[in-house]
Amino acid sequence: MKLVDSQGKEVTSKGNENAQELEQQLAQKAEKIVEPLFNKLKLANQQIPQDQLMQLTSMAHQILFNRLVFNLIQKVGIENIDDLITEDDLEELTTSFNNQIQFTDQAQTGAPGGGGETPQA
Repeated sequence: MKLVDSQGKEVTSKGNENAQELEQQLAQKAEKIVEPLFNKLKLANQQIPQDQLMQLTSMAHQILFNRLVFNLIQKVGIENIDDLITEDDLEELTTSFNNQIQFTDQAQTGAPGGGGETPQA
């Protein structure tokens, strides 16, 4: 988590006890979200791969963060999301998102339908 001081300079969580505390609280809340699923897996004597475990944990953090933002928006009385997200924001986020996605050649991965074609967007 990144915080800024009153002069606008970034304060990292390593040097900020408040940020460390907030990160710990968020991690505890995310653990509560995934705990029932993990308990079901244990009771069923099932395991999931490490990458799926990381995805589930990340998803828990994301839905928790989304709820936090939603609650804050309601508390400050904003009724229109356009007051918070501009078209420029969407364009920037779209570009950033698309730059993070990489398509793999199915022929190289051995996946079914390995014609070596890259999906068109």
